[in-house]
This record gives sequence, C-alpha cells and structure tokens, in this order.
Amino acid sequence: MMKNLKYAIYISLVVIASLTSFSSFALGQLGHQVVCDLAYEQLSLSNQQKINLLLSNMPQKHQDRLNNYMKRPQGSPITFAKSCVWADAVKKQKNYKKFEKWHYLNVSRDTAEITTNTCKKDCIGQAVGIHQQQLATQTQPWEQAQALMFLGHWLGDIHQPLHISYASDWGGNKIKITKNSKVRCETLHWYWDDCVLSRQNRNYQQWMQLLGPATSAQKVQPWQSNSPWSWANESYQIVTSPAFKYCKQHDGQCQSPRGNKVSLPKDYQTTFAPVINQRMVLAAKRLANVLTQSL
Repeated sequence: MMKNLKYAIYISLVVIASLTSFSSFALGQLGHQVVCDLAYEQLSLSNQQKINLLLSNMPQKHQDRLNNYMKRPQGSPITFAKSCVWADAVKKQKNYKKFEKWHYLNVSRDTAEITTNTCKKDCIGQAVGIHQQQLATQTQPWEQAQALMFLGHWLGDIHQPLHISYASDWGGNKIKITKNSKVRCETLHWYWDDCVLSRQNRNYQQWMQLLGPATSAQKVQPWQSNSPWSWANESYQIVTSPAFKYCKQHDGQCQSPRGNKVSLPKDYQTTFAPVINQRMVLAAKRLANVLTQSL
C-alpha cells in the first residue's frame, strides 16, 4: 500500500511540481467545478455543444435549487462546471434520496483492495457505469441531462480518497483533528473536502491555469485505466496508507486512530496537496474520456 502512495505522490510531484491556494469553496463545489471545467476543455466543440444543449433542458426549479445551494443569484447561467454540483444540491430531495449512497463506497476493515466484486449495489463504483450507460442510451433530454450531471459528480467523488472508506467513522467525518494541528477543518473528511485545497490559496482562475496544462499534457498511464473500480482502489490505497493518518493496520484490519482523534504532522499539507490536485487532474482526464465515449 505504501508503494502505491509513494507512486501517487511521485506522479503528482512530476506532473504538477510547481503546486503550492481556494477561497470559500469546499471540495463539494471547488473540486467538482474544477474537474468538470477541465474535462469540458478537453472535449471537441461538437461534444461541448451537446452538453450545453442537454443542460438547457434543466427545469427552472432545478436551476433555482442549484443556484440557491451554491449561493449564486437566481437566474445565473447553468454551466457544465456548476451542473456537477447538482447531485449534492438534490440529494436530500425525496426523488433523489435513493442516490445518497452512490456518492461513496464503504468497505469492511479487512479489505485489502477494491475490485469489481467489492460492491454490487448502491455505491459509487457501479454508479459510474449506470449513468454512463444512461447518458449513451437515454432518448429523453432531461433524463439524459441528469445522467450527465450525475456522471460528472461521480468522477469527482470517486477520486476524493475518503469517499472510499468505512461506514463506522462516516468516511473520516468522525475522525477529529486535534487543535495543535492548527487547521480550521475539524475532521479528517472536512480537511480533505476543504483545507487541503483552501490552504493552497488560489482563486478559481488560478486553479484552472495550474491544472489545465497538466490535464492536456498527459497521454498515457495512469490515465488509461477505464475502470471505476481501479479508480476507487487508487483512492483506497491512499487513505489506508500510514501517512494519511486515517487508520492503523493491526492483524490485517484498518483501525481508527485512538479516540477517533489525529494530530496531523507539519508536513501533511506539503505531502498531500499535490496528491489531491493530481486526483482532480485524473478525474478530469478520465471524465473527458468517458464523455467522449458516451455523448
């Protein structure tokens, strides 16, 4: 597992070695928007136009709900980047609560790796395939648009490491970061949703300028993998590594930190900022490939 983490860090440093910041966005908004913007820029003009046409079918009540969720003025245009936040905006709604479990994958604490047999229902691994197929085969514009928005969201979630984790600690939401770590994020999941990005002090345009060239330049592995299960396994190998501070291996099981509390070392941000950024680049590249296959 440590070998996989070292490889992820190595790739991150090689591809985006100059990374060293995001304002008030959590990963739920910043990460999803950046991933989908980067993917959109990789698409042909024809596919960009198909996406724009599909999103024009979004009912007004969904536009209003999304803008309200993102604290944007009512009537603000719905871009593909914004649409990738939609799955979070509607997940508490009655018609969409069935998709709540699709945002993540919970595994047993003795799991060594994620495979196609890890989950058969109601998890992010199978969600990608379902909505990719719906995007490719649906004939009703609004149904197809929803598949598009779900798919964009799933690619972001599956590359956030703590979306592949354990139910008992709510994917790191119960792992408290001790105050001597000097971070405003109170839990490990919160840190990975927010602080690992916000502490890099970049605005949205700077993120796009930074990660755009990396997304365009990479042509070979690790981008070539087309399996959401392998993407999930990449995340899982990161979160279960000792340096991540999510769990401690004991008798073949991943145990939570004592008292569900963790103190992050001083070099934690330096180590993992390139990793989360690389995960976003990977998500964008893979999303562009999925959309090209499906539109």
